[in-house]
Amino acid sequence: MNKIVRKEQFSEKVFLFEMEAPLIARSRKAGNFVIVRVDKKGERMPLTIAGADIERGTITLVVQMVGLSSKKLCALNEGEYVADIVGPLGNPTHIEKYGTVVCAGGGLGVAPMLPIIQALKAAGNRVLSVMAGRSKDLIILEDKVRESSDEVIIMTDDGSYGEKGVVTVGIEKFVEQEHVDKVFAIGPPIMMKFSNLTAQKHNIPCEVSLNTIMVDGTGMCGACRLTIGGKTKFVCIDGPEFDGALVDWDEMFKRMNTFKREEQEELAHYEEHLATLANEPANAPTTSDVTMDEDPTNDTIEVLTDRDAEWRKQLRTSMKPKERTAIKRVVMPELDPVYRATTRTEEVNIGLTKEMAMTEAKRCLDCAKPTCVEGCPVNINIPSFVKNIERGQFLAAAKVLKNTSALPAVCGRVCPQEKQCESKCIHLKMNEPAVAIGYLERFAADFERESGNISLPEIAPANGIKIAVVGSGPAGLSFAGDMVKKGYDVYVFEALHEIGGVLKYGIPEFRLPNKIVDVEIENLSKMGVHFQTDVIVGKTISIETLEEQGFKGIFVGSGAGLPNFMGIPGENAINIMSSNEYLTRVNLMDAANPTTDTPINLGKNVLVVGGGNTAMDSCRTAKRLGGNVTLVYRRSEQEMPARLEEVKHAKEEGINFLTLHNPIEYLADEEGAVRAAVLQVMELGEPDASGRRSPVPVEGKTVTLDVDQVIVAVGVSPNPLVPKSINGLELGRKNTIVVNEGMQSARSEIFAGGDIVRGGATVILAMGDGRRAAQNMDEYLQKQ
Repeated sequence: MNKIVRKEQFSEKVFLFEMEAPLIARSRKAGNFVIVRVDKKGERMPLTIAGADIERGTITLVVQMVGLSSKKLCALNEGEYVADIVGPLGNPTHIEKYGTVVCAGGGLGVAPMLPIIQALKAAGNRVLSVMAGRSKDLIILEDKVRESSDEVIIMTDDGSYGEKGVVTVGIEKFVEQEHVDKVFAIGPPIMMKFSNLTAQKHNIPCEVSLNTIMVDGTGMCGACRLTIGGKTKFVCIDGPEFDGALVDWDEMFKRMNTFKREEQEELAHYEEHLATLANEPANAPTTSDVTMDEDPTNDTIEVLTDRDAEWRKQLRTSMKPKERTAIKRVVMPELDPVYRATTRTEEVNIGLTKEMAMTEAKRCLDCAKPTCVEGCPVNINIPSFVKNIERGQFLAAAKVLKNTSALPAVCGRVCPQEKQCESKCIHLKMNEPAVAIGYLERFAADFERESGNISLPEIAPANGIKIAVVGSGPAGLSFAGDMVKKGYDVYVFEALHEIGGVLKYGIPEFRLPNKIVDVEIENLSKMGVHFQTDVIVGKTISIETLEEQGFKGIFVGSGAGLPNFMGIPGENAINIMSSNEYLTRVNLMDAANPTTDTPINLGKNVLVVGGGNTAMDSCRTAKRLGGNVTLVYRRSEQEMPARLEEVKHAKEEGINFLTLHNPIEYLADEEGAVRAAVLQVMELGEPDASGRRSPVPVEGKTVTLDVDQVIVAVGVSPNPLVPKSINGLELGRKNTIVVNEGMQSARSEIFAGGDIVRGGATVILAMGDGRRAAQNMDEYLQKQ
């Protein structure tokens, strides 16, 4: 949380806040912004930094009451706290000695313009400033602007102060007065557009700072995307400053109104929100009716995993192999499809009973050379945990799992076992279904959690060596768990306000409940892992600073959070969003909950583009939010990369599948909102590099569908924010970090794994990378 140390009121609706944020104060530059979250139900609100005091460890923000979030912020007083501030974000203003510059600030835009004015003056420029507002009370920070300006013109719409007129009049006055080399403009979009047109008229380049709709501010969601120079750019990572002549202003005006109706409704219910927050009940303690194993064993991990242990031998001889293979594979109990399609937070798979789990465990033949282990990226001793379930030692089974896996309850739910461990099961060679390893893994982890008897792995004596982990997704958590077991002092830095990465923002609760992830994280914390949210390594704190603070090894597991778009006409229309944005709003920000502040538009006719697990998560979420959902995929169903179980669930819940079709254009209404999708009919050609048959357009055949919301789930790329901030790394295609077989980068002290290396993979593969990196970093550090 961040404390408000000073509050100053400029006008009825404009306030200055000085807030504690020492890391941001040290690293911010002119032009940077932050994301502020007022409270735990608040939305993530972008605000440009108006100043910083390194000695006091504070930053200055100027806020105008416009919507619900800004109104809630402005209601806070000195001594109170906001939930989160993360930054500095965006690219800083490019400062050099241009000659003579005009700095035009409209209304609140004067605040973010101030540090730019100061930096330009310090660089030796002649600075001519234009301050504009509707009336005198909206002219802010005049004294500070004058301190760093050679001349100042003040314009007010009503003539109550300075000269009567708009900001462009002031720009014209300076241009007519003397030669101007560059114009900088910050303020309302319409003001920046006309400031740019004025500069263009005189062939003067004009830099504008765009403040668009955002969720994360790190490039993860794509909500801020705009057409700049004919190409789609993300304002948060490519900007926020752009050449004003390249901005598609009409598109920006339309996109800024994306949530206008929702914001007006939220503001109208502001008092209701305050009452809700004030009277929110405390969490009630939970109880569990889970009964313990009969006579729980105190055996060591060595005995629990020893195939030649006496208990294991007796178990193998208790049934003949033919008796075991004759048992039918268990069927996972599920919620009714009609009911579950109405609830976002109830898990579809209910879980196995004790009896079901023990019976399924009997199917395992306890092979002398278990090929299932070969198929597991984290090398879980699968036969050992399964056999402990068979003998009723469920806590022992969980202990075996946690010996090699930091997230067994997660993996038991979301890992594609059918393509990994279960695909290597010997039952398949007998034309029988594989042992349900994933279901059993989930059962053991859930039993331990619900019993309240959670064990922790053995931790080696502390060695005093500090390790930094960038990102708290599956790769980072797996790495952290293994390193802390080896005695290292591990710190995990997460850019968002919650730990968990894609496990929290990307996977819906009906597939992976947040409480499951939270328990896994709590276990790591109990083991000694330190977690810090709202820290962007490379922005908030640099790698060099971490090393100065004594960190000897760094693991980068920042994921592949940059959403892909298709680059087709109309794709920037309102209500077309990436799956990252959609799922982040619903999962992380709980936007569909009427008591939270983050807005979301709920489509009636929703089109989801893609065929992977993220596409399934998106379409099933949209269904639960009341949409008539169609999934469109360019190949056939057979080529879909999504898990078979997810496809099955989607169909049962009423998702329409439209395969062998691909969007080629979106049509928008007069307000810029999507109204239809033009789909190209496809057919399958020869296999491509992935082994799947390539989709080929059927010439002259298209279909047009009426839609009011589109969710694009066509993959992600590594976010360049972290890798580009680290000098000395070798980067691969699409900004992946190049590593050797031991997950070590070109900088010997930096290791990396997960999607930032692979470019997009599964939870379990990311975890495998984390484990391999931990093993090899340990070996590297022991040699130093």
